Parts: sequence; C-alpha cells; structure tokens
Amino acid sequence: MERQIAKKRRQITGAVSLAAAALIFLILYFYDARLVLTYFNELFLIALLIAVTPSAVLDYLNHKWLEAIEDQTPSLVRGISESQETGVTLVEALDSVVENRLVSGPLADEVKKLTTQMSWGLSFEDALQRFRDRIRSPIVNRFCALVLEASRSGGQIKQVFKATSGFMEEMQEIDQETSSQMKPYIIIIYVAFLVFLFVSIILIISFFEPLEGLEHILSPTTLVGARQFKDFFYRTMLVSALMGGLMAGKIGERRVLGGLKHSIIQLVLGYITFYIMIPPNWMVI
Repeated sequence: MERQIAKKRRQITGAVSLAAAALIFLILYFYDARLVLTYFNELFLIALLIAVTPSAVLDYLNHKWLEAIEDQTPSLVRGISESQETGVTLVEALDSVVENRLVSGPLADEVKKLTTQMSWGLSFEDALQRFRDRIRSPIVNRFCALVLEASRSGGQIKQVFKATSGFMEEMQEIDQETSSQMKPYIIIIYVAFLVFLFVSIILIISFFEPLEGLEHILSPTTLVGARQFKDFFYRTMLVSALMGGLMAGKIGERRVLGGLKHSIIQLVLGYITFYIMIPPNWMVI
C-alpha cells in the first residue's frame, strides 16, 4: 500500500546518497588513481545511480501516496455533501464516507485521523489545518482553504462542500487532460535520446575508428583517437540521460524530482547500448 514519506527523510536520503557517491570516488582515487581513470565512465555511471536511485524510489512512493489521495478527494467532498443533506453532523458525514467506502486507502486513513481528532475535542478548523499540513497537496490545500474561509466567515459549510465538490471534479478533469497532452513531449525526449545514441554509434564506428589508421594522411595536431571520442560520447550520454530525465519529469508531472525515474531508465539504457555497440576502451586494451 502507498505510504507517505516525510520530506525531511527524503532530503536526508538525497544528501546521504550524494555523499556516498562522492566518498566512493575519493576512496577509489586514493587507493588507485589509475583504476579511476581506466574505469571513469563506469564509476561515473555507478555514482549517478547511487546518487539518484534512493531519492527516486522514495519520491515515487510518496508521489503514489499523494496521487491516491488527490484522486479520491473529489469523492470525499461529494460524499460529505450528500451525507449532510440528510441532516447529520460533519463528523458523522466523514465517518459515513469511510464506512460506505466512498474513499479508501491512504485518504480513508487520513479521514479517520481527522474524525478522531475532532471526537477528542479539537475544533473543526484546527483538525482541518492538521489534515492539510500532513498531506501538503495543492488540491487538498485549495479544498481546505475554501472550507476554512467559509467556516471563519460564518457561511454554510454544507453549501461550501457541495460547491467545492463540483469545482474539484472540474479541476481533476483539467489536470488529467493536461497530463495526457504532455505525454507526447515525454516521448519526444526519449526519441531524442535514442537519436543521440544512434548518431554517436554511427560516428564512432563509421568515422572516428577508421581515422585511427590514417595518421600518415592527417595532421598529428588535428588527429584525435577514437578512444577519446568514445569517452566523450559516453560522458555526454550520461549527462544527457540525467538532464533529459529531469526535463521529462518537469514536463510530465510538473516536478523535477518526478523525472529521476526517467533519468535512471535512460542511464541504464544508454550504457547498455554503448557497451554492446561500442565496447569501453578497457575492453579492447
């Protein structure tokens, strides 16, 4: 089941991952600098994966938890509105939504916390503010802001829930439509990365490697060996995969961290492709 990952925990995990990647590089460098120079591309890849994978996993788990709550929030508001039409109190309406399974999973757990706090004597406003602070979602924030403002101004909470239900459903439809419209751009990023891999491989195999046998024709000052070009394209591929993945996350989910999973996929895909088509320099020594 999806669960919330505290922001502080995600920040600590990211910092520790970066420190671990840097520490591995330093230990290997002081142990044997030649080892680092020989396997620099592979060590760079491993360092990137160590740095981004833990953060990517925690961010994914937290986002799935948040997404499960946001998807059901309109159902929660609609259920409260319908229950209050029968004349029950707000706490009873919240309990009814959970008991009738109009919401489930993490949102049901959060609603239970909300009703428990209110049953212990906490005011509706304070309980709703704690509910908002625990979830930290734009959709939930908008919902809580509307209800809190209506409560403070002496408005009818029942009418606010009814109006908010329709508003949130419309916002959810707009968000889903926006996400579907952004998917082609994510595909374009992957296609661009694959094109880069293809062009790099063709250049090395068909152009740079044959040049190594033409030292007597080309000037020594302008001739660069295929090995240097391999290293150049390897490292460019790793940086392109990392940045392209982050860009895909920003476009698709409006979150840079949401692109870490795309970065990992492109890093692994790019290295495997290069490894098969143009083996690293240490394999042909």
